[in-house]
Amino acid sequence: MEFQRFTAPDATTLEASIAEHRARLAAARQAGDEPAIAEHAADLGALLTTARREAEALVLLRTQLDRIQAFSGLEMAGWFWNAYATALQYNGLRGEANAAFAQALALSCAGGWRRLQSFVLQHWGRNLVEQGDLDAAQAKFEQALAIRRELNDPRTASTEQALAGLAELRARQAQNGPAR
Repeated sequence: MEFQRFTAPDATTLEASIAEHRARLAAARQAGDEPAIAEHAADLGALLTTARREAEALVLLRTQLDRIQAFSGLEMAGWFWNAYATALQYNGLRGEANAAFAQALALSCAGGWRRLQSFVLQHWGRNLVEQGDLDAAQAKFEQALAIRRELNDPRTASTEQALAGLAELRARQAQNGPAR
């Protein structure tokens, strides 16, 4: 079950962005720019996952695991871990995804990157719903909502929809019994 997975509004624009990020990654590799390689791989991995090419994203992101450790003090490392966790999630590796989401959240909290925190919490909440841990998912969504309201983030509506969807899921389970 995929709980409220994001779908890009324009597939053509998404594919163009993927091509652009492939070129950026290739240029960073050509230049030997280690931070840019890690950053562009993270961005490309996130885009590939959005395009439902999470297997390709996971292969790419796994090649960066050693490199990303050197940049744990940079915000892009938190984005990397969020992209990696999401790729793991949509490859069915939800337990591993939890550990990667925890890493992304720890980095974002340590860096004070509130916007990133809200993304990690939102994505982690989806993963927890898919694992059937609705209480933990609700807590993550509520934390994300609080941050998004604090930041006046336009994605507040997305988090409110996730909480509404979770309430509907709980109501269906109460009516029909837990899904098997």
